[in-house]
Amino acid sequence: MKRLLTPFILVFAILAAGCEYPVKPQGDAGVISFPLTFRFADARFDGNVASVQFDAPEITRGVVEHGAVLVYFREQGTWTAMPFTIGVEALHVEAVDFTISIGYAFERRLVETFVEISTEDVWDDALDLLPSRYDLKVVVINDRPFGKNAPDFSDYEAVRAFYGLAE
Repeated sequence: MKRLLTPFILVFAILAAGCEYPVKPQGDAGVISFPLTFRFADARFDGNVASVQFDAPEITRGVVEHGAVLVYFREQGTWTAMPFTIGVEALHVEAVDFTISIGYAFERRLVETFVEISTEDVWDDALDLLPSRYDLKVVVINDRPFGKNAPDFSDYEAVRAFYGLAE
């Protein structure tokens, strides 16, 4: 019996791995999106990090344990996945003087967004370069899709279309 069972399990595993799983239905009730606005005027500065915390009751224990939270920021008409890092160069020297990272963290009922610079000494320069605010989109997914049909999570428009989210 053991000899028959092992090949059966192997064949089943190979067939299951090659299957394409169905696309999530549009407007899936387990996925929501909501806007936030990061403003430097609202930020708490701690060394080289400026952060803003937002209440997010949509982020439940189930989301933290089995789901996902994605955050995108809008700049120059495009939604970009966070975290995102850019190098800033001085005009007179061809080298990266400092980096600016835009990121987020989350826990149950809370999402925190932050801007971090590589060195605290250049906050004034960084604030001159950065917009005073960032429009954000938060996507809360109660369960992660799997298989070949999962969207490109780095592309907000792909995630929006996949889950049928409002613009």
